[in-house]
Order: sequence, then C-alpha cells, then structure tokens
Amino acid sequence: MRPTFDERLASIIRALSEVVLPHLPPEASLAQEQVQLSIGHLQIMRAQLDQLHDYEREELADYTALASALCDAVTGGTQTQAALAALAQAISDGATQPVRAARKAVNEAVDALVRACVADGAPGARETLTRLILTQEHERIQKDRKWFAPFGFDTL
Repeated sequence: MRPTFDERLASIIRALSEVVLPHLPPEASLAQEQVQLSIGHLQIMRAQLDQLHDYEREELADYTALASALCDAVTGGTQTQAALAALAQAISDGATQPVRAARKAVNEAVDALVRACVADGAPGARETLTRLILTQEHERIQKDRKWFAPFGFDTL
C-alpha cells in the first residue's frame, strides 16, 4: 500500500520534530530555528492540501483576467506590441497547460510587458499598466491574507 500525500507529510513532520530537532546541539540555534520553521510550513501545507487545487485555479483566473485587461488597455511600440502578443499567447496556452505552468507563463509574460512598456509604451500606457496591476494585486493580497489567516500570519 502506498502512503498518501498527507501521511507522507505527517511522517516528515514527525521525523523533524522527534528525531532531528531534539538531536541538534543547543548552540545550533539557527539550525533549530530553521527546522521549526520547516515543521511549521509542512503543517500549513498539510492543512491546506485539500483546498490547494481550487486556490491555484483561482489564482490563475485572477492573473489571466489581469493579463486580458492589460492586452485590452496597453499599447505602444515594437517591444510593447511583441510583449502583448506573447501575453495573448500565454493566455491562450493556459487553457491547455497544467495550472502552475500556466500561471507561471502568464506572470512571466506580464513581467515582460512591464519591461517593454517602460521601453516604448504609448503615452499613458505605464500609468494604465500600473493602475491595473495594483488594483488586481490589492484584490489578490486580500485573498492571500485569508488563505494564511488561520495560521496567525495576519490579523486581517
């Protein structure tokens, strides 16, 4: 029988907590801190495991919406036009890619558009781009805060 993902995480947490951490010397405070931090992250990952797929899909949808809004609102010279074409392609390809790969591709294409817009964006393009990105990121941050709130990272 193959152990589940949850069981594997629990086993790692137990090994770090019961074997590794107690055997670190007292003067290894940085190592102790890092093991405790690793245990905490693993516990969070374990608690979020069942919701992870939906969270990542929502994140991709948010970034794809931003990318589409940028494609509709930003214009410019040769570099900006090439970056917009690459962004549109990343959006299109996202429908057939795994969620994480699609999100990474869209985010990298948005980053390339920002750089291109700085180089040869049309008048007002940088302001439009900044406004759209900041608006979307504000909304995304609120979702991320809720995602981590149960673990005491943020008081919302």
